[in-house]
Amino acid sequence: MTRFILGLSLTFALAPALAAADWPVWRGPKGDGVVTDPGVPTRWSATENVLWKVPVPGVGHSSPVVSNGRVFLTSFDPETNDRLLLCFDRTGGKLLWKQVVLTAAPEKMHKGNTPASATPASDAEHVWAAFVDGDKVTVACYGRDGKRAWLKAFDGFASPHGFCGSPVLHGDLLIVNGDSDGDAFLAALDKRTGEQRWKVERPNRTRSFSVPLFIEVAGKTQMVLAGSKSVAGFDPADGKQLWVADSPTDKFVATVAFGQGLVFATGTSPTSTLVAIDPTGTGNVTRTHAKWSDTRTASYVPSPLAFGDRLFVVSDSGVATLLEARTGKKVWSERLGSRLHHASPLLINGLIHCPADDGTTYVLGAGDEFEVVAKNVLGEGCHATPAVSGGHLFVRTTGHLWCLGARPRTDVPRP
Repeated sequence: MTRFILGLSLTFALAPALAAADWPVWRGPKGDGVVTDPGVPTRWSATENVLWKVPVPGVGHSSPVVSNGRVFLTSFDPETNDRLLLCFDRTGGKLLWKQVVLTAAPEKMHKGNTPASATPASDAEHVWAAFVDGDKVTVACYGRDGKRAWLKAFDGFASPHGFCGSPVLHGDLLIVNGDSDGDAFLAALDKRTGEQRWKVERPNRTRSFSVPLFIEVAGKTQMVLAGSKSVAGFDPADGKQLWVADSPTDKFVATVAFGQGLVFATGTSPTSTLVAIDPTGTGNVTRTHAKWSDTRTASYVPSPLAFGDRLFVVSDSGVATLLEARTGKKVWSERLGSRLHHASPLLINGLIHCPADDGTTYVLGAGDEFEVVAKNVLGEGCHATPAVSGGHLFVRTTGHLWCLGARPRTDVPRP
């Protein structure tokens, strides 16, 4: 246990400093949910370490992103059918602007979904949001001032479970996942103009909502995506598929993780699978590059975490499992006190943060023995993955956006 903790500490010590970094896309700057930010508190409640709390207009499960002093969210107004893009001041939570991206009747969707479940993406100058308008996947770009820069629509979307295709950034590209039962696609747009750089068809035409992850393999960048009855690696420059592994899981929601040179993908519909894939192959690698699999330890919505030589998975029903990344051997597996999990876990300063649907966040140790370091209750439901930036934790609950941070003590006598 001591050796693992020392190794993990060294890993974070050598990692790029992210303490003052923005959180521009879902699951952070690298899209992996791993961050070192010493200011983030380990304990909080509805009254403890709350820097500010503001109401969020409408409903939605999208996560907050933080960029250049702003916090962005998407939302849906059930009274007007407006799909909203919201901009809050990072310091005090003031709603700076609210834009109606489109107005349309709610799409058919799963009971656990909303018309505003896709997380926006942002850089210092712009913010991008994606919604469904009938059978169209609509992507919009807005400036920091709230003025629309461009709008792009893709036809042929079809899904009885709704939409949750969070756009992500890669250089000057905005990547859009349009996996569906209809005209399924994966596309890259020029983030400044909306011009289509490339678009590829997804052959199996099956609804999935996984977010692409960018990894480095043999000195080259790959974009890995779970969905369309497979896990596949692509060249993000032109969309060319590099490799593909077929999967018994049809519909993916969780984003893949990457560690120890392996890609980890998990899903449960219709078959429960957690698989480790070597991404160095070409063509169909189903029989050659799958290193291990587990049909009993998997999640559907929460994405896995890879860090050091470990892999962490929390199931939708609240079973937390730590595994050896290279072998899939379980280190420990314990049921948390919650019934449902839809938000994805984060590793913050070496501790695993698991938000549950009831608004409770379980903070777990990452060592060889199962340990609940803290159990933090906000008292409102939570389906969104938090954002971390500058010592603060930004949490979207069913009614509010919270900024959590260590508050200075006021009871310390001054000299």
